[in-house]
Formats: sequence, structure tokens, C-alpha cells
Amino acid sequence: MDYEATDMKILELINRGQNTFGAMKTLLKLKNEELEKTLDILDQTKLVTTGTKTGLLGQKKIIINITEAGTKKNNEYIEMLAKKWQEMLDLAIAGERATLDQMIVDNPFLVNTMVFFGVTDLPTLSRLNLRFLLEGKHLCYECKKELKRFSQKFSVSDVRKFNFKLPRGMTTRDDLCADCFNKLPPAPMSD
Repeated sequence: MDYEATDMKILELINRGQNTFGAMKTLLKLKNEELEKTLDILDQTKLVTTGTKTGLLGQKKIIINITEAGTKKNNEYIEMLAKKWQEMLDLAIAGERATLDQMIVDNPFLVNTMVFFGVTDLPTLSRLNLRFLLEGKHLCYECKKELKRFSQKFSVSDVRKFNFKLPRGMTTRDDLCADCFNKLPPAPMSD
């Protein structure tokens, strides 16, 4: 059976210890019916088990626990996301922007799912100047402002041509907006 991203997120939350109905509903912002349906599917496929527990005031609470099969399925999903992330990094490094953009168009929540599962994080995305993966946009290396189709862009060769100091970490695949380019200091004189 092929599981949706929401099913796997619920499985991951249970794996992290969020094993009550209310916690999952709040964290994933799901409706009762949708959460019940998904939990029912996970229970029928033996990925989770359901039990009850008595709360502080004597009320019964439904507790959901992950099974060995559920843990295995969760780990396989994380490995699949890690491979996809590496593929996206390779495309970004190779400059295959069109392929990368198409991948985001085909699956717009892929990077957000990777962040949820801990495959990558927002600081890593911004350090790699891959924040555009979240929105499918091309951003300025310095200020992260969107560089649209007709925006003025400056590359590493432009920075060197005008003898400005290259921003730390900027590569030939990155661009600067006009504002950031104008704020660059002159390159230090070499002896």
C-alpha cells in the first residue's frame, strides 16, 4: 500500500511520542474525520496499535502506539526523503534549475515534508541558498529577495569585473540583486 505524506507525518508524530488524538490534531491542523480515517488505515495495516489510558480526572484517553512494522515503514520513508534531498542538491549544484523547478511544481510540499521529518532544516536551506525550493523561486544570495524574470541580476563574474569583494560563500550558481551589488565593498588591494 502506498501512503500519503499526511499518513507518514502522523506515523512520525506517534514515533516522536505524540500519541494522543488531540496532540496530533493540533500539530497537523487536521479535521477529526480526516485524522480518524488515517488512524483507522494505519491501525488496519498494523502500523499502529490503539489502546486506552485513564487520565488524571478518571476520563478515558485513546493512546496510539507505533508497531515494529510502523517504525520500519517510517524509517524507509525517511530514507526515501533523504535520497530525494540528495538528488535535489545534486541538481542544484549542477545548475539544473529547470529540472529542479519542475520537481517542485510536481510535488510542491516535498521540501516542507523533508523539513518536518528532519531530513533538512531551514538554516541549511538558506545557507545553501536553496530557500527557493520552498517556493520554487530564484532568490538573491545576500538579501534573499526574489529575482524575477526581468530583475537585474549580478553574477560572480560581474563582481570580479567591477573589482568588488565577493560575498563569503557565493558560488557561480548564485546571483545578487542590484541593491546588494551596489552595497558591495571594493576588493582589497593585493601586494
